[in-house]
Amino acid sequence: MRLTRTVLWAGLAALLWSPALAQGLQGRWGVGGFVAYNTPLYDFADRWDGNAEKWGINLSYVSSDRLTMEVEYHNAEFDDGILERRPFTWGVTGKDYRAEDLNADAAYTMEFNSLLLSGVVHFRRDRSMDEGSFSPYLVVGAGFYDHSAKAQNIVWPGQNENDAKAAGAGVDADGDTLPTVVMADQEDTRTALTATFGFGMEAFLTPTIALDTRLRYHFMLTELRPYDVWLLNKVFPLQMLDLTAGFKFYFWE
Repeated sequence: MRLTRTVLWAGLAALLWSPALAQGLQGRWGVGGFVAYNTPLYDFADRWDGNAEKWGINLSYVSSDRLTMEVEYHNAEFDDGILERRPFTWGVTGKDYRAEDLNADAAYTMEFNSLLLSGVVHFRRDRSMDEGSFSPYLVVGAGFYDHSAKAQNIVWPGQNENDAKAAGAGVDADGDTLPTVVMADQEDTRTALTATFGFGMEAFLTPTIALDTRLRYHFMLTELRPYDVWLLNKVFPLQMLDLTAGFKFYFWE
């Protein structure tokens, strides 16, 4: 947390200082799009341990030679969550089962729809938009991430044998009843305040088209409920890391 605060304050100081520099590029607008490799961190990674499908679009305004302001929308989707795959022990038989083996419709998914305002602070004083030029930068942002985590058709470990039989349970190779009753659908959804920071590189392929790559850390003030039977603690805060690549198209004011 101390490192996070230090980087955010450093980024804010850079944002306040940058507009005083030369204004040769000031006034240009740009639009862009990107795709990303996005992965959860820490306790969040216990729920989804793989890459999310993520894409986004952004609108940029060059405030000065060293500072660009961005408004970004992005969408990310996580599939195949751990509730589908992590085994639980059913007390009736003492055997371990996985929801995806018992119910083909079992799903644990999450989706983000997010709006972010960022400042892109370029390190090079002689930054230009000439063909072949490049500029490393620091990016600091804040915004709102709306998320929805859904658990659907997950088999309920607390059912007894009569519950299972009443739901039409089958039997396994040993003749033991299989757990069949599913939990009511559950959803963790809210719009959360979020901070991000990271580093990137902008490289101009032409005076108006740039390749933009960046690595960012996301810190979200929101939570996911615990699932004790699966040994999953409550997740707070949510943290992610993404690596993005995309293009920006600049035009004159």
